[in-house]
Amino acid sequence: MTSTTMKSIQSQPLIEIGIIIAGLLDEVDEQATSLAVQSTRNFLLNHFPDFEFDLFIVRRPELVDANVVQPSVLLQRAVEERDFRHWDYSFVLTSADLDRYYAAHCSAALSRPLDAAVISFSLIDPVAVGESMDETLRVQRVAYRLSRLMLHSLSHLSGLGPSDDPTNLMSHPADAKDLDAMETLAASQVEQQRLSFTEVADQRLEEISGHRLSGPAFAMRAGWINRREIIEAIVAARPWQFPRRLSGLTLASVSTVAVLLMTAEAWDLALSESWLCIVLLTTAAWLLTTGYVIVRQQLLVRHGRRPSEQSIVTAASAIGIVVGGMVVTWLWLCFLGLTVSSSLFGSSLIASWAASSDLSPNDVTVLLKMKMSLFSASIGLLIGALGASFESQHYFRHIIFVDEEV
Repeated sequence: MTSTTMKSIQSQPLIEIGIIIAGLLDEVDEQATSLAVQSTRNFLLNHFPDFEFDLFIVRRPELVDANVVQPSVLLQRAVEERDFRHWDYSFVLTSADLDRYYAAHCSAALSRPLDAAVISFSLIDPVAVGESMDETLRVQRVAYRLSRLMLHSLSHLSGLGPSDDPTNLMSHPADAKDLDAMETLAASQVEQQRLSFTEVADQRLEEISGHRLSGPAFAMRAGWINRREIIEAIVAARPWQFPRRLSGLTLASVSTVAVLLMTAEAWDLALSESWLCIVLLTTAAWLLTTGYVIVRQQLLVRHGRRPSEQSIVTAASAIGIVVGGMVVTWLWLCFLGLTVSSSLFGSSLIASWAASSDLSPNDVTVLLKMKMSLFSASIGLLIGALGASFESQHYFRHIIFVDEEV
């Protein structure tokens, strides 16, 4: 019986969580995993008695054969398994270290756009960080910490925000020992997560509509139904930090804007164009850079012949995150262009550069400088997209999809 059929006959809404064991685990981690899965399920049943929770363990020893792995690679496999098996959430457990980009260390990489998380045993094992204890206590300690990470991840994927209370499951642990104190959720957090579970446990659109909707209609319907989840995933990715994180794109864009601002022909061309042409250029720059980056960095997860509602949400979130990042970068470039042109270039010089427009120094206003800023920012963004292609694909996918490192 498939999980889709199971959901349709469940007396209680069903939440399905897949747990993928990537690579091989030692005996301690194997025992700890069993205990942690049971502890996690018991916690969920106690706090959300209106739901049924099924946790499945799938072993994929071939996924990890190194001491350090890229979370983005394992997240990709988590999504593939999630879509194939129709899970609601997907966790990957590994004994390997996780490469990190935001924090000093990384025990878990969480992704709301993908409804998935990658968790490592390497930093939560007390023996691995120099503590000594007997095997029984070690298994219990690893199991408890693993269950805290799983519950924290699930709460994060459900949309819960961070907490300053060190006993709260949404606290951000500074190290593995902080996980030992994380045990509760506030009443408001439980209610928020309950509402999220209610939405997740609903039948998927493909289960309701079957093949009645065409591909575009299905995608639009799925995007509209899940618009809040998509927006939350975009916000969680913090696209306003893209100019700092994507240094290749930013450097190429800023260099292009600087060259254009010091080129007489660029001023002449920009100021001779209509505002409609500038608007069309700006729109084209946003669309072309977004499309190029998505294709070049392979950000859209591959699916079968017919996408699922979850896959549409993942794709829409990825596109929205990239668009948001491009727009934020473009706005910074506009600000840079307007600041430099207003500070360094006098009206007489600009009028002499814009020869074909037959301008006098009195005609050079802030509005014309803004037109040049929009023009140079749009061209800069297009060139910057080429700079983004030099970023590591693992790094770029991490920036797009991983919104928290624990």
